[in-house]
Amino acid sequence: MKCIKKWSAILMLQVLVVGSLAGCGTKVPTTGSDSGDKQVASGKEEANKDESHKKSDKPMEITIAHWDVEGGLAGGENDKVLKTIEDKFNVKFKPMNVTWDDYVQKIQLWAASGTLPDIFSIDAIGTSYYNDWTSQGVLKALPEDLSAYPNLEEYLNVDDIQTLKIDNQLYCVPRKTYPDSYWNAVDRVVLYRWDLAQEAGVTKEPETWEEFMDMMQKIIVADPEGKNVGGLTATVPTLLDGFLFTYSLPAAMSDGSGSDYKWVEKDGQYVPAYFAGDALATFELAREMYTKGVIEKDIAITKVQQGQDKFLQGQSAALLQAGGFTSSYANVAKHWEEVYPGENFLEDVKMLNLFPAKDGNTYFPVFRTAWSESYISSSVDDTKMTKILEIYDFLISEEGVRLINYGFEGEDYDVVAGKLVMKDVDAFQGKYDFMKSLNSLVAWTPSVWNDTFPSVHPEGYREQDMKRYNDAKTIGTMPEFDMRYTYLSTPLKSKFVIKPVDDLVNIMMGSEPVDVMYEKLLKDYEAKGLSAMIKEVNETAKTLGY
Repeated sequence: MKCIKKWSAILMLQVLVVGSLAGCGTKVPTTGSDSGDKQVASGKEEANKDESHKKSDKPMEITIAHWDVEGGLAGGENDKVLKTIEDKFNVKFKPMNVTWDDYVQKIQLWAASGTLPDIFSIDAIGTSYYNDWTSQGVLKALPEDLSAYPNLEEYLNVDDIQTLKIDNQLYCVPRKTYPDSYWNAVDRVVLYRWDLAQEAGVTKEPETWEEFMDMMQKIIVADPEGKNVGGLTATVPTLLDGFLFTYSLPAAMSDGSGSDYKWVEKDGQYVPAYFAGDALATFELAREMYTKGVIEKDIAITKVQQGQDKFLQGQSAALLQAGGFTSSYANVAKHWEEVYPGENFLEDVKMLNLFPAKDGNTYFPVFRTAWSESYISSSVDDTKMTKILEIYDFLISEEGVRLINYGFEGEDYDVVAGKLVMKDVDAFQGKYDFMKSLNSLVAWTPSVWNDTFPSVHPEGYREQDMKRYNDAKTIGTMPEFDMRYTYLSTPLKSKFVIKPVDDLVNIMMGSEPVDVMYEKLLKDYEAKGLSAMIKEVNETAKTLGY
């Protein structure tokens, strides 16, 4: 990729590893003599005793904090996928539940009180608490030698993950989402009611920001269903910068953590991209869309289910969501005919195309290819650590990926010409509670980008996301940035938080002129030590040879 300075080759070479789980055994030499045969037999007997002993042991309890882990473990003994994994490794998973709204606060509290679960998921890289955790011994480091876990070793052996090491120690397993950054184009998408647009007199799908605003206003004015339809809603408001910043500040969008901000070169030094471009243009666009009702008034307080329900019930003409077109299936599209009998979701709803930016280029959302990480608490002893690594190694093996995403061969899917083919997609949905959340414990499913795996959605859904990816590669422009600076830790940077979406929402909903609010914003960041932080980062980078 021409545009990610010094890191383009790294990002493009990332491929989600789903290699086969390697089997390891002890080879006993034989000579063909009676003595040799007896040694072999004796060895087998001992192995059988060991295996029998393992099976008779009480299962090892492993506590997990992961988004909706309670839902993932709700099936218990009746969840064949969960039972297969627990029986295979002689473990029992126990939930410590977190949600998308409280996971950061809960995990920080547990870390401070010494009550962390054995395994937990959070997007901590680059935050002050991540650096505190590593320095204070809160986290268990992975072994330097991972050869006993070949799938995990290969999965982690890519440069951008290896760069995360501290004193040659890796303290997390990044949960990789995509093999390259162009797939980030599906991370922030807008679905809109094309059926309502046509009823409102729109004859052409929007291809620019202006056309999108015009279409939305026509739908709102016409209100074809008489439901007082509103503007764009979202599953969570933190997605807004990933959509709107493609207009004039594409490298500045954030995953919401406040610590993932990207750095670009400006005036002979590196600075956060948020302060190196035309942010004002995006803020002005946001204010215009909000004022005209193109963005709904309540978007700042909208929760996941609320946004989905508003769109499903025809109260919002568009929905901003993460996870591409496919993510709409379970919560919206699957229930479409319940609300609109005889109607086809794929015909009624479209996904916004990538729009040209103010500078004429066509940008798309860009984040890390691994969003969030899986961590192991330092309270975990070596025996349990070995067990957890064995489980992780299995979950990213080909066998493991198939099990936790597609169930069982012959029962849920068949293998035809080297590809998995689902037997009954509708019957499969929701069959195994484990798949509600825990199939992404170590890595996200490859079904979106790897067509050797079946889509768990009906035909037409994954194809939309594939098209978005191809559009990003063919007409898209990747913004320039140097990811090393994002990962770099310095005393001031570790405490310096930048949350563009908070600023965006405040200015979007504000009453003062946009330029006045923007100037105040810059002064506020400066008062918080922006210049000093930038100076410290550049000096540190120089000593490291960046």
